[in-house]
Amino acid sequence: MISKLNNKELDQKIKSLARAENRLLSLVIEHIKEADRRKLYLDFNYPNLYDYLVKECGYPGGSAQRRIDAARLLAIEPMLKAKIESGEINLSQTTLLQKAFREKSGTTLEQKRSLIAKISDMTVAETQVHISKALNIKIKEQTKVTHQKDESVRLEFTLTKEQWESLQKAKDLASNATQSNDLGTLIKYLSDRFIKQKEGSTATVAVKKKVLQRDQSCQYKDHKTQTLCGSRWNLHIDHIKPKWAGGTDEIENLRVLCQKHNHHVYHQQAGIKMMSS
Repeated sequence: MISKLNNKELDQKIKSLARAENRLLSLVIEHIKEADRRKLYLDFNYPNLYDYLVKECGYPGGSAQRRIDAARLLAIEPMLKAKIESGEINLSQTTLLQKAFREKSGTTLEQKRSLIAKISDMTVAETQVHISKALNIKIKEQTKVTHQKDESVRLEFTLTKEQWESLQKAKDLASNATQSNDLGTLIKYLSDRFIKQKEGSTATVAVKKKVLQRDQSCQYKDHKTQTLCGSRWNLHIDHIKPKWAGGTDEIENLRVLCQKHNHHVYHQQAGIKMMSS
């Protein structure tokens, strides 16, 4: 039983099964290639290989198409079988190749064989970049918005390398909060935070405007002479009772101070806070 395997045995078993799975996959693709050559699907009254694999063999649509893409590449480059069997190339990569070849219809046989050889051991992202450069695939810049039947929205848009790296970093930093690796979840999380911040800032701006209209000048009074500063230069909004001491953003707890007295009061309050800590 699997549950009785120790960790080393389990690791070895998984690796052995993975190798066997790749060998089986390469055989399946080789047989699909031959079925495609013979047009076997016509014997079963299907108009194409895709329908035969989906309806007769039970493959999901995406899985069927990936195997067809690999089989048709195998027909032009027999070495692909060994690369799939060894895991050097996977079905996602073969589909990327076929999609690019369909887009660049003038691709030569030599170009196709060269690309198959060069994408070995690349990630899917690396494969996409390499194919796009090699075939000079046009960069898609226009944003495409598709509204779907469940009222969800599908977006297709292009990010620069820097934008993509920034988005990936934001996803990593927000992972504890979102508990997700999904970009849609990240965009919702960042949007909600931005909206909350801006709506809060809007309310604060309105309050500040009222305080400025009320006070119109610096309200600092000299402790000895009780003389009002009255300066109208470089005015700031100050909390009479600091927020760290329980002060609120209510208009009654706010006053106008000039920059000089705002800094003076800040240093006084900071000293009190240190002493009370």
